[in-house]
Amino acid sequence: MFVQIFITLLCVPNLWALDDGLALTPPMGWLSWGRFACQTDCVKYPKSCINEQLFKEMADRIVTDGYKELGYEYVNIDDCWDEMERDANHRLVADKKRFPNGIKSVADYVHSKGLKLGIYGDVGNLTCQKYPGSNNHTKGGKDFYDLDAQTITDWGVDSFKVDGCWEEPRDFDVLYPKMGKALNATGHKMLFICEWPFYQYVWRSINPDYDAITKTCHVFRTYNDLADSWASIESIIKYYGDYNDLFIKHNGPGHWSDPDALTIGNWGLSWEQSRSQMAMWSMWSSPLYISTDLRKIKPEFKAILQNKALIAVNQDKHGIMAKRMLTEDCIYDHTGICRQVWVKQVEPVVDGEWSYVVAYFNNEHFGDAIYMSYKVSQLIPAAKKALIAVNQDKHGIMAKRMLTENCTYEAGVCRQVWVKQVEPVVDGEWSYVVAYLNKEHFGDAIYMSYKVSQLIPAAKK
Repeated sequence: MFVQIFITLLCVPNLWALDDGLALTPPMGWLSWGRFACQTDCVKYPKSCINEQLFKEMADRIVTDGYKELGYEYVNIDDCWDEMERDANHRLVADKKRFPNGIKSVADYVHSKGLKLGIYGDVGNLTCQKYPGSNNHTKGGKDFYDLDAQTITDWGVDSFKVDGCWEEPRDFDVLYPKMGKALNATGHKMLFICEWPFYQYVWRSINPDYDAITKTCHVFRTYNDLADSWASIESIIKYYGDYNDLFIKHNGPGHWSDPDALTIGNWGLSWEQSRSQMAMWSMWSSPLYISTDLRKIKPEFKAILQNKALIAVNQDKHGIMAKRMLTEDCIYDHTGICRQVWVKQVEPVVDGEWSYVVAYFNNEHFGDAIYMSYKVSQLIPAAKKALIAVNQDKHGIMAKRMLTENCTYEAGVCRQVWVKQVEPVVDGEWSYVVAYLNKEHFGDAIYMSYKVSQLIPAAKK
């Protein structure tokens, strides 16, 4: 269920995309690296090594466990899938022991499930784990961008993640477009995932050319690899807050900034932390790539990954990244921002007025729950223009008083929260208007803290 307020559209920059019809909403799928990394010992670790059986079993789970119907469609092979050397014709070759039937066989299996296959390479001479990359540093040698693009196309691959290890990031402004051109030349639509801005900014303090990046890549990593830890997620949320305006400008249909995979269901995150990751990734319109063992995931973590409301927020067709509207510093444990309110513009648009999703994030490490008080006009500056419409709703359903709080200085009820059910009705779910009344006769402004579920009991759905 969405709690919606209908107001005038905020100013949002025009977005433009690769003109190939791919990734018009953030891609969704499964990725091996975060959980299985580069485990190649299939004798000692038969159920977690990088081999063809792993990817077939993950494809099975995506279908049978309900992920596919929610939009998860890519099965992505990461590093360590191939032989350490190219063949006599310089073509990439899948590891003969771990992928005895080759990548085309895996692609065919994945396609038979109605899913898509992704694979991994590197714009440099070697991948991060020192398997063959597409550049060729041999003196006088020809690079392999065109050959690799055609090879994975022949195998039926649908997505190509291209890393940037062992290469000078200053050269990425040439090398990534070169790979993109090679992929386009095959005539096969290939989702292109780049690590271009991450290496330039983090390794060389270069300000990436996001105009060029969004013309080349459907998905682009922006910051450090995500570890299976809350500290890692904290750092990414901070980074996306610090550079929020930049990413809003360059995030949208056909080109999505990537904060890395969802590690929900592994060992490093609590249930609440997992909910926070899913919520923030959804608010940012980020790609949703699960990286856990779908055969072992606990039901409570699976439910987070399959939260239909958050997926709908993430997949809104306009792809407008949430804006951080309010912040509040930490109290107890460290300097910096702990509490944040993010606002995301979404459909439905009714009479020219947008809907909004609001997320509150509290990163305080100690103490009980801490809330922020704010006015709607602080989150959505144009909110004042919506007040006239509330009284004109055609259903005429009277507001219900949902919460009360006694006066501080005199007897009786002083503070009240009223909720009114209004149009539009979207997929059987109503919209709501919330009003706060404080009739305290003395003192400064006093606010109430509440959960949405207290105001709209069905919101948990």
